[in-house]
Amino acid sequence: MRARIAVTGVGTLSSVSQNTDEFITALLKGKRGFSLLKDKRPEGLRATHAGLIEDLSFNNDDPPAVRILDRNVHLALAALREALSCAGLSSIPLGDRGGIVLGTCSGGMQSIEQHYKALAQGKNPINKDLLFSKKYYTTAKVLAWAAGARGPVTTVVTACAAGTGAIVQAADFIRSGMADIVLAGGADTFALSTLVGFDALKATCEGTCAPFSNPVGLNLGEGAAFLVLERMENANKRGAKILCELLGCGLSNDAYHPTAPDPSARGQLKAIEAALKDAGIDATDIDYINAHGTGTRANDPTETRAIGKLLGARAGDVPVSSTKSMIGHCLGGSGALEASACILATREGFIPPTAGFNERREGCDLDYVPDLGRRFTGRIVISNSFGFAGNNACLALDTAPSLEYPFKPRPKSQPESIVICGTGIITPAGIGVAPLKNETSHLTNIDRFPTPVTPFVAGIVPEINPKEIDRRMDLKGMDLCSKFAVMATKLALNDAKIKPRPRTMENIGLVLGIADGPGEGEAEHLKAVFENNFKLNRLGAFPYVVPNEVAGHVARSFLLKGYSTVLATGQGAGLGAIVSAATAVSLGHANTILAVASDQLTKRSVADNFKVGLCGPGTPINPAEGAAAWLLEKENSAIARGADIKARLLGYSLATDSSDPRTTDKAETLFRVIDQAIEHAGINAGQITAVSIEGPDNPMLSELKPFCLSDRIGFAEASLPLFNLTYLLDHCLEGDIILGAFISREGLACAIVIENHNSNV
Repeated sequence: MRARIAVTGVGTLSSVSQNTDEFITALLKGKRGFSLLKDKRPEGLRATHAGLIEDLSFNNDDPPAVRILDRNVHLALAALREALSCAGLSSIPLGDRGGIVLGTCSGGMQSIEQHYKALAQGKNPINKDLLFSKKYYTTAKVLAWAAGARGPVTTVVTACAAGTGAIVQAADFIRSGMADIVLAGGADTFALSTLVGFDALKATCEGTCAPFSNPVGLNLGEGAAFLVLERMENANKRGAKILCELLGCGLSNDAYHPTAPDPSARGQLKAIEAALKDAGIDATDIDYINAHGTGTRANDPTETRAIGKLLGARAGDVPVSSTKSMIGHCLGGSGALEASACILATREGFIPPTAGFNERREGCDLDYVPDLGRRFTGRIVISNSFGFAGNNACLALDTAPSLEYPFKPRPKSQPESIVICGTGIITPAGIGVAPLKNETSHLTNIDRFPTPVTPFVAGIVPEINPKEIDRRMDLKGMDLCSKFAVMATKLALNDAKIKPRPRTMENIGLVLGIADGPGEGEAEHLKAVFENNFKLNRLGAFPYVVPNEVAGHVARSFLLKGYSTVLATGQGAGLGAIVSAATAVSLGHANTILAVASDQLTKRSVADNFKVGLCGPGTPINPAEGAAAWLLEKENSAIARGADIKARLLGYSLATDSSDPRTTDKAETLFRVIDQAIEHAGINAGQITAVSIEGPDNPMLSELKPFCLSDRIGFAEASLPLFNLTYLLDHCLEGDIILGAFISREGLACAIVIENHNSNV
């Protein structure tokens, strides 16, 4: 039987509590943690209340480099430290076999707001500290330092589904053998610009929310929660208290709309059914469902429809409640807080209520546990999370785990080769590998937009007519980052000889790796908020404040409705997407997954990086943009459909250093991740015939003589590793073994080993 996963620690922070004991009491009493908004600047704002944490104490023992970081970091640190203490791991570094997965919707949004407020006043306070504080991956890096984690560390950014998506990713790391223990959770802070966006969508509530009831709408909240996940046998060996067992996980995508759920509920149902299948249980086993339950006009009837289809005749008998009725919608923190609520409440023998519920709204006909909590005597709990860009995530939990697995055991996945059947790249040289075959430089002066910096060269993607790739391709309404990703994905599908018919595409998964988060949309929305007295010029910009909208465009363009996640891991994120996709395929979440990376240079990103000395004259980095996509597939599946196999994925690994967040031991971490990938591949280093290793400002790399295209096309932070490897696959001989590795500026490292099967060279 495959590895069982125990939850041995929980830590929470919310508007109703500073710790888990207070959280349990608040849930039992149906306490509502909403306070009146004090900031009256936005005129005509519909929202009046939010779930705010009034007193957040900072740990003065943290290094100064941590204390100055975004509030998001401090929320997450508080929850993580309580989870470690609960699990009895406060003084034990997690080490090489320990990982961190953070889910967040907005990341360092308060730091981002601080920057745009200053820009609106004609100032630019950007420095390395503020730039680091704004990054989506920063919190996970700090948490790795706090927990002494040197294994896989990543950040899930699937909007409101991110906290649950982080737990899914952590479970995959453990079950795939990449880690023995992972801290997984979510965190987000309240931000006025986010509230303005939701308010403009008419999604907020006048007063305090009552999901599935009246008034319609949501209250934003802020908070964080972390779970300690570890192998059940390891937890039992160290005598840990088992709080819960994570039975199964499910991810999907609606492939429907940037912000609204598919009203048919097919995407949500797909995620829930995937979690049940992963757990080896049936819908008849479910005893309680913690709903996504935002209170909005779109979500509540859609989620009710999904649950009704799932449970059938039992739909009215299974209790369903929304924790958001007490703490608000904590965005990326929601899923982790709600999973924590499920675990903590049911262990105490009660179901959290839907507080404030008065009467069922139209289309909402389930048992929503109104007013106060109810006694719980069951066992199996489902926790749902759904987000912008169609991302859906679901967990199946056993709140009373036993020594013997009492359900239909999911067999351990039999080793099956994972192959690459299609690749596609959009680079500053143009479409595909062919324009890169000579050694001509494709670096040009930045002239797409006026910049407040000294002119310098960069890798700019030339204007591409998408009809060259597919005469039916429609990229209207997309930002450039999305356009690049969609074009690269289509090239990979063409290369893999997959025609995008609905039945073919609906079970194909998507993993997007991004380095820098939102681009044009973030700038447009934040500038409007702070330069236009909180009045939005264009509502359509707001959804692009969350980076998974790039993946949403890809999913909608090709009707990709399978396993779906987005990772913001900084430089080298494309390799991280390959590892995540390979892990998901190996565990049976999907037979086929597209791993995509995309970069777009924007006025803001170029100006900021230039000002702090990270690119431009006097530095070794010429920034670049573009996108890459690889189609990964189980070998048996590829053979069955007659696919041409380009390469076989032999091994992979993720690692980080756990030093002070602003200092890294890059050499040790890079060599460690390479050794792990080679060991996973079952080869020795002498068998490697080609190497692509990249890392910013790292002199040790010259000793390895790696191949890299950056001198010709620039440094595309997420996509460059896949550009290099796609080129090598096209140029190396059949049977050659290629190592690809990357270490970021912050010490997050990734490595893969592939065997070339391209016989056309």
